[in-house]
Amino acid sequence: MVKKIQWKGENLILVKKFFASKGNMTVLLIDETKYPHYEISLNSPSVNLGPSEILVNDFGKNEGLKDLLIKENYLKSTGKWAEFKNELCEICEIL
Repeated sequence: MVKKIQWKGENLILVKKFFASKGNMTVLLIDETKYPHYEISLNSPSVNLGPSEILVNDFGKNEGLKDLLIKENYLKSTGKWAEFKNELCEICEIL
């Protein structure tokens, strides 16, 4: 099932892949040409994540995306947080 989202006037598709270096999941928002507009997840070797968990990038150009993805039932808050490059980031479960 393709998960579609509208963000800042763009029609985007939610794509799940895995980081080659650690095996953690990465979540991207791409357009119909497969161009990645937003990388939702962050890869931090110091953060231990469960198999369906991601460290969410919700700062910079991604600010507000986490809340939209939770509202649209693509992510679920775990209540866990971790620091990434001086930013406090939430760990969410990808649904």
